[in-house]
Amino acid sequence: MLSVAPALDVPRPDYAHDWALVDVETSGLVPRRDRILSVAVLTFGPDGTQTGEFSTLVNPGCDPGPVHVHGLTPERLAGAPTFDQMAERVGALLRDRVLVAHNAQFDYDFLAHEFARARLHLPVTQRLCTLALNRRVEPPTDDLSLASLAAHYGVPQTRAHDALDDTRVLAGIFRASLTEAARLDL
Repeated sequence: MLSVAPALDVPRPDYAHDWALVDVETSGLVPRRDRILSVAVLTFGPDGTQTGEFSTLVNPGCDPGPVHVHGLTPERLAGAPTFDQMAERVGALLRDRVLVAHNAQFDYDFLAHEFARARLHLPVTQRLCTLALNRRVEPPTDDLSLASLAAHYGVPQTRAHDALDDTRVLAGIFRASLTEAARLDL
């Protein structure tokens, strides 16, 4: 599904890459044990124009963990595809793009473990972490959580811990963070 979204406003030529903005919701915090419950990927071209959007619930085949955090009950996940059923589609969206996530190591590790379980290779060679980027940008916020950065950069957030909404929020934070990084000559 392709949606119309504002471009990333790539502020410098050296920031011009193909981007894949990603968020996963998980059954816990340990990638080798816990599973992805939902995944969202927004793709952007080097000029900052959104080129694609994909999101899906994922049937993990296990207890979904902290339902009070993500709202994903076993009943909601029951009819969803398993990760191995949609891994190739996610891989195609990530291939030849820079993976961007807030706390990118977390999302990368979960994706890598799910791809390995599906007997596939995660096709990511470059990552950018908006948490690390904002540590360098140093916005005047109490913390660097997605919610705090969204409030600081004026990015609306409607459903925290929803992979698609979090990825859309990430796009706004990424856009603002790149602009600020360019201003600071980072």
